[in-house]
Amino acid sequence: MNIAVLLGGISPERNISYLSGRAAVFALRELGHSVVAIDPSRGANGVVSDEELRAATATEVTSEELASFTTMSLMQCITSDLLDGIDIVFILLHGRYGEDGYIQSLLDLRGIPYTGSTMLASAAAMDKGLSKMLFQVAGIPTPYWVSVLPEQADDQELLAEVCKEINGPMVVKPNDQGSTVGMTILNSVSVDGLADAIRLAGQFTETILVERYIPGRELTVTVLGAESLPIIEIVPKDGYYDYANKYTKGKTEYFCPADLSQEVQDHVQNLAVAAHHVLGCRAYSRVDFRLTDDNIPYCLEVNTIPGFTETSLVPMAARASGIEFGDLCEEIMRLSLPVSKTPGNIG
Repeated sequence: MNIAVLLGGISPERNISYLSGRAAVFALRELGHSVVAIDPSRGANGVVSDEELRAATATEVTSEELASFTTMSLMQCITSDLLDGIDIVFILLHGRYGEDGYIQSLLDLRGIPYTGSTMLASAAAMDKGLSKMLFQVAGIPTPYWVSVLPEQADDQELLAEVCKEINGPMVVKPNDQGSTVGMTILNSVSVDGLADAIRLAGQFTETILVERYIPGRELTVTVLGAESLPIIEIVPKDGYYDYANKYTKGKTEYFCPADLSQEVQDHVQNLAVAAHHVLGCRAYSRVDFRLTDDNIPYCLEVNTIPGFTETSLVPMAARASGIEFGDLCEEIMRLSLPVSKTPGNIG
């Protein structure tokens, strides 16, 4: 097959996206596919060389670099001849303008199949507040939250009311970012501390989620097709699972499968599949939970384009099920292609 892997992009997660895309490019080539890596931040000149892929690192993107990007480049890329003759686009753009439906809508308009969720499901999953409302309707437990705007950071009366409503430690994060970008956990709650956290989150979004912090264990579940893969428990060696602990080798321990009773395991996996379906997700996703000491799971969010390096959580769960990385890439493409376009043997 002729495959284009979209990586990089214009979000704060672009460097992580390069690592995900690199893994997929080389794995798909080993399986005999013709694969080109494309960074849509470069517009019609988006082809990425193998040398650039090999040099990619997980360094955080600077604000100056982010300011240099434009959304016009995405349109120029997708409408250019770069995608002529492509059978499927493997989307590994993390964060805004990659995971939120924008790039999916452009590919839909051009009529090019792509991996993962559709435009509508991608947008719903990326909007954390909307996702949580849908979880509530479906009976999927999720932490209590309120939404605020960046300009409300100076409204001390409002922030005092928010502190009263949350009534304890809280998580403050952008409504539509990933990789803990702009996130703060407030263990000691104060109006001034909340205001600072809102200002930080407001650098990355137009809407901010203030969510009750759930003490306990951090779990994540990959959904592949209609099935849940083994649960992973995430245990940072220090602090919480922030950007550094996610992407610095040795800072976090992972246990797959997680040490849970069969009853709890089944319950969490069933909730993961339910969350995947209530948002209308397709092919695969990763669903994040907090599990209390009383074994009550709370769904935090659904990631429609989760980290995808060979050591990321989705490939880790797949390996625990006996699915190697290359086969996982193949299966995601098979599950994403319309039935009429799925070859008898995708390889």
